[in-house]
Amino acid sequence: MKTQGGVLHMQEKFVLKSVKALKKVAALSTGIVMLGATLTGALAVADLANYPAPFVASGVYDDANALVAGDNAAAADTLGMVDISTNLQFMAKTAVSTGGNTVTVSGPAKSMQVALGRGLSNSTYFDAALQDDDLSNLFDGEITFKGTAYDTSEEIQLVDQTTPYVATSLMTDDDYKSDVFFEVGKDKIYYAYKFDEDIDLTNVTSTDTLNIDFLGTPMKFTSVSAGQFDAYVGEEHYLNTGDSVTVAGKTIKLIDVSSTSVVIEVDGTNKIVTTSSSQTVNGIEVTVDSVFSRTERAESSANLILGVQSSETYKDGDAYIGEDKDDPDWVWDISTLTTAGTSAYSETALGAATANKVLRVENDFVWNDDTDNPVGVGGCIVLPNEYVSICLDSLSVADSDYKEFEFELDTSADFSDSFASLTEVKAIHMSTLVDEGFELPAYTAANGDVLNESSAVKAKDVWLYESGADSNSSNGTQVTNTDTEGGLLDVFYKDISDNKIKWHGSVNGTDTTVIAAINYENTKGTGTQGNIRLFKTAHLNTTGYINFTLDVNADSTSDLDDGQDNIVMKWGFSSGKFNSLGSTADTEESSELAWGPTPTYIGTKDEDHKTYYGIVIKDPKGQASSDRVKLLIPNDQVFANIVIKGKAATVSAGGTSYVPAEVSAKTMLASEVSDATSYNLIVVGGPCANPLAESVFGVTCDGWDYKEGVALVKVVDNGNKVALLVAGTTALDTRRAAKAVANYKDYAFSGAEVLVKGTTLSDISVESA
Repeated sequence: MKTQGGVLHMQEKFVLKSVKALKKVAALSTGIVMLGATLTGALAVADLANYPAPFVASGVYDDANALVAGDNAAAADTLGMVDISTNLQFMAKTAVSTGGNTVTVSGPAKSMQVALGRGLSNSTYFDAALQDDDLSNLFDGEITFKGTAYDTSEEIQLVDQTTPYVATSLMTDDDYKSDVFFEVGKDKIYYAYKFDEDIDLTNVTSTDTLNIDFLGTPMKFTSVSAGQFDAYVGEEHYLNTGDSVTVAGKTIKLIDVSSTSVVIEVDGTNKIVTTSSSQTVNGIEVTVDSVFSRTERAESSANLILGVQSSETYKDGDAYIGEDKDDPDWVWDISTLTTAGTSAYSETALGAATANKVLRVENDFVWNDDTDNPVGVGGCIVLPNEYVSICLDSLSVADSDYKEFEFELDTSADFSDSFASLTEVKAIHMSTLVDEGFELPAYTAANGDVLNESSAVKAKDVWLYESGADSNSSNGTQVTNTDTEGGLLDVFYKDISDNKIKWHGSVNGTDTTVIAAINYENTKGTGTQGNIRLFKTAHLNTTGYINFTLDVNADSTSDLDDGQDNIVMKWGFSSGKFNSLGSTADTEESSELAWGPTPTYIGTKDEDHKTYYGIVIKDPKGQASSDRVKLLIPNDQVFANIVIKGKAATVSAGGTSYVPAEVSAKTMLASEVSDATSYNLIVVGGPCANPLAESVFGVTCDGWDYKEGVALVKVVDNGNKVALLVAGTTALDTRRAAKAVANYKDYAFSGAEVLVKGTTLSDISVESA
């Protein structure tokens, strides 16, 4: 180690311990692993372009990482190590899909926002019959049968306006918790192949076949009768003797052809199959459609239908091709295939078997609770052959756009800023971290209310107080209440400007005055269509309780029925004072919290639950032990982003948030590293300051040949792991290089090594070594 003017200065030359080490690196695969890709074992390519992998790959921090400084490292080396460590910890995070306002689709697809609980084909959303103008992969054109052209078309039919729909726990199953899932009834989703002109399908024979593409797969019908048909349903292949083809993962070879049969080999198993018959050979069903036998064996050929199934007879209600015959998800609907006329019908009658000349496949499954394994966000109802998918792509409101609102019994509220005598009283405290999260409207005397202030106010903290039999002669216009619901409810708030709790006014318990409204971005408003408004309402049970209703509304009643999503909190009081949530303090009771118009009592449910609007009611049972109701409220009504798409469609939607990972970075001194190959090493400091620079990278102190202002960053194999060297001529140069590594996205790191140059910590350049 050399110093100049008291500044740590290294005149070292990188001398490789073995030229073989370089050759080993160079001999590795030349493929480039993308930034952040997962690497296992040694780095597939010694290339700095891969950084921060494998130290952090796909957001996962490798616990084998170790950042190592020399035992007598300069402070600048340590600061450089901190910069690198901090950046790696920042990169260690998990991407979480957070939803978004809309989705973007291209190709055969249609997207729409559907309110939770509403059927996809509700008149507001998707059409009951989706055609080629909705999904371009659906066919609408002509086929030819016995020399005559006929118009035909395909449809996806959603025959019930109430299903499929996106369900929440409060609608059906507690086990859904705060997630949402598709629910669907039996025989509610159809794929329909329609004959739009009158055609006599009873004329179909094995010589006059009907050929169509059904669910994107060629089908050849050989017979059609009432309620059933025969068809070739496998892949059609014309093979010469000796030719082979792969079907369903198996190799099928045509060995020989005679005038009445063929010899077929399937993955080494041979069998004779006669013309116009079917045989299963080693798991592949083979139907011989026709043979062309020639004197020369090599000139013979055959037309074969090949598949797990190749030729089959189907009846109405049978499992669709490839489905489990005992428990199919999709079954045939053949009830109208030979009915006279054409397939004209109204959309309102789609579910009835009244359409003529229609061949359909319908869903045979029911999803109505968690045990059915319904698909959630990111999942799809997939029709056979993946021809069309109905997808719950995402939600319109991101998880990060929810905020917490609490309603809690405060046993020591202090309203002495407004009334000197009101200290240590019981009240309901409404709170949130949202600035101005509650709006208190101006109460009107016409309703028997009392307004102490001139206009509406907004606040983060609001209290509701029943003064009971207390007499407050000094409180001006405050009305003395009695121990009945008909008394006035006093409303207080904390003024954000001076942190004083002020009396806003009093609400008459016999009217429908809006006490307060949620005021969180697009979830707001105190008018007739305000999203979430608080009312003092009639009893749910007996006297001795006051009920507060959160009246939840959508911007449009077509998205949410009035009263469908209300949340009712039952607060007990005695001697005119609030005393508990429910009848007993610190105890959960079913009826103390209710949802919906029926109502559904949820006070003892111990899971999070989601409402139609998208509000999450947090663990009612657990919160009740503290006489509290906790809600997560979205900044707008939550819609499901539904995408109905064909195979070739592409979809982009929503946004992504990142959850930081908990990382305990391993920092070591060089003397503490007993086996360097046990770690993914980040070695900070050159060989004069850190002996690992020599033992791992083959660099010696005496051989350092770089000038002041230059540092080397290098990556090498380290057994089954990797090692990264950050070494400068001076300690300042090392720190500068560490900053460049920590901000790798701003620089051109590539190859096995680069030089980092500069004179300060801001004029940094990176170039090939």
